[in-house]
Formats: sequence, structure tokens, C-alpha cells
Amino acid sequence: MRRFLVLGFLLSPAAALAQPPTGYASVFVDHLPNRDTTELRTRLFAQEKVEVTDNVRVVASGFAEGLVADRAGSTTDAIAEPQDLQIEYRGKRFSILAGNARVVWGRLDELQPTDVVNPIDVSRFFFEGRGEARMALPLVQGKVFAGEKASLEAVYVPWFRRGRFDRLDEPTSPFDVSPKIPFVDETPARIAGNGQGGARLNVTSGKVDWSVSSYRGFRPFGLYSAAGPIELARIYPRFTMLGGDFETVSGAWGIRGETAVFVRDAFQSADAPLVRTGQSYDIGGAVDRKAGEYRVSGQVLVHREMYDEIVGAAPAADRTDVLLILSTDRSFARQRYESRVFGVYNPNSGAGFLRGILTANLRDNVAVEGSLGWFGGSGADAISRFSDSDFAYVRLKYFF
Repeated sequence: MRRFLVLGFLLSPAAALAQPPTGYASVFVDHLPNRDTTELRTRLFAQEKVEVTDNVRVVASGFAEGLVADRAGSTTDAIAEPQDLQIEYRGKRFSILAGNARVVWGRLDELQPTDVVNPIDVSRFFFEGRGEARMALPLVQGKVFAGEKASLEAVYVPWFRRGRFDRLDEPTSPFDVSPKIPFVDETPARIAGNGQGGARLNVTSGKVDWSVSSYRGFRPFGLYSAAGPIELARIYPRFTMLGGDFETVSGAWGIRGETAVFVRDAFQSADAPLVRTGQSYDIGGAVDRKAGEYRVSGQVLVHREMYDEIVGAAPAADRTDVLLILSTDRSFARQRYESRVFGVYNPNSGAGFLRGILTANLRDNVAVEGSLGWFGGSGADAISRFSDSDFAYVRLKYFF
């Protein structure tokens, strides 16, 4: 937060020439019946963009959140964090950005295999989607442009930041699936040897936009291994990813595909506090089109894990999961009302997630949103970890 205030002070002369800050204030009430949990979440977000010169732009944003909840007992919490704090130089042939930022890779909806730069907040992922769930990181991003149809992007992240199940009182959150026994958190130290980084080549060939990428980093959510008779160690193994994606249009259809191959990866053993090494890959494809008043999207994502042998441990069979994803959006009454239905289903485990959202724009700057989220089935896949986290919420949002 201190960095945010200092940056704002330094930019105050230029900011006076810019537009007033934009943002929103929201009040959010949610209930999770399986956990007998009711929460009141408040949020204030503000953002300022300043064009310092024709080539230099500064973005400063931050938020404050509060929580009052009944989570098997009364719980309160409050946080204030910077979000995007960045300065960018944009030239004809190259650009460079430095600061606290979010980098978006991949083209599929919500579940983007190559989108590995920023960690996420799980509670915000389920409530608001991946775009809002990304947590900003300190990074340097450079881009080199070869005309309008090709660019090469490089990203360097000097410090690790772990993913969160909830930034508001995480240990009591209904979305926290960490083991409920003592553990030692072995977060990677802030040293040069623990830097993360990668590159992405973006090309347009005819009507096809495509990219190839590579990234080496740390798993944002920790894995658990035994550190004693009653204690665990939470570790964050390295991974190496090679990826590719594309997007094109054929008539009324939008067609997208994405692949991520993790040539070095790590996994949590399903039946023991043991971390296995190995390889994995995700490959997916999606189509979408406008059908009358609706926008419909369908997606298939295949995930496969292959494990290395561990001396003295029982071998583990390789694992494959298939996710079928369907979403539909519609606007009513000249976009005053908007609806969305989003569903994910794993036919191997029978697990699934279904969410419906209805938004009413009461005024140009006031909206009310309601949503229901339901988890079904059980198994060892990622969806099943949240099988008892059904939710409903209502949110009032004021934009300024």
C-alpha cells in the first residue's frame, strides 16, 4: 500500500491533468448452504491512468475490502492492496512495462492452460471469473514489434507470490481446502535464483492469430509432503511449460485452440502426503457463435498427468481428465438485463460445476447482480475439491 501512495504522490502534478479516477464500490452478500456460511463482503476499487507523454503511460490502481462473516463463528477481516502499479514506455518498434501488473496468456474461456504468469484468488475465480481473480505481480515485460502482424513478448518476475483460496481471512474461508493440521510453509525466498520468466511469440497469418510460448516458474498453490509425524511441509515446486494457441473465424463461428505441455511438473499424491514429479499436458478447443439473441460457446479440455517412479513408493497410474464446458450469454431490454449460464462437467469422475448469473443495470452507473453456483459429484479432480462449496450471492455495484 505504501508504494501505491508514494506513486500517487509523485504523479500528482500529471494526474491533475488527467481524467478523475474511475472505479466502483460494491456490497456483496453470499451464502454457502453446505458450509452453513453467510458473508458480507465490501469492496472499493479505484484506478487512475495518466498519459505522461505521447510515449509514456502510468497506471495506478488499488482496492480495499472488508469482510463480516459467520464461518462456524464470527469472522471479520479487512485488507488494502495495490493492484496495477505500472509505468510503460511505448515506441514504434518496442515497449517496456515495469511494476505491479497482470499478464494474460491463452485464448480459451476461464480455464486457460498457458495462463501461468499470475496466481489467482480462488474465491474471486468462482464468484467473478478468471479476469478478476488474477493477482498482480511485480514484473518487467518487454515487447518487440515486427510490423502489425508479429510481436515477441518477454516477461521476468523477480519475486514469487502464492495463489490464495481467499484473501479475506483465508484459514476460515469455505474455499480453503488446505489440510487442517500444522504445516510449515516453504515459500521460495526472494533471491535472484528464484526468478520466474518466459516469452511469447504472437503472429497473425491470414485470418489466424496464433502464439507459441514458454515459461518457467513455481506452482502458485503449494503441495504437501511429510515433515514429521504430525507436521507437513507446504512446498512450491518448479515447472516448465511449452505452449501454443490460436484463434480464427469461419463464417459466424469463432474457433480457438490452446495447448500447454509441462515438461517438468509436480503433483500431490491422492492418498498420502507425498509430492510426485512428472509431466503433464492440457489440450483444448472451443467454438462460439451468435445464435439469435444468444452467444453460445462450447469447449473441450483434456488434462493428462504422467508420474515418475519414486524409489520405495507404490507406482501411480497415469491420469486423464476430460472437461466439457458450455456457456451461453444473452442481453435483454436493450442490454438493461444480462444473463449468463456457465457449466463444467468431467465425465470420468461425474463431477461438475454449474453457475447462473443475472445482472440488472438499474442506472448507467448502478447494477445489481445475483448468482447461483452448484457443484456436483465427487472424485480426485480439481472440481471435486470444492464439492461442498455451493453458493448463492447478491451484489450491488456503484460505478464512478
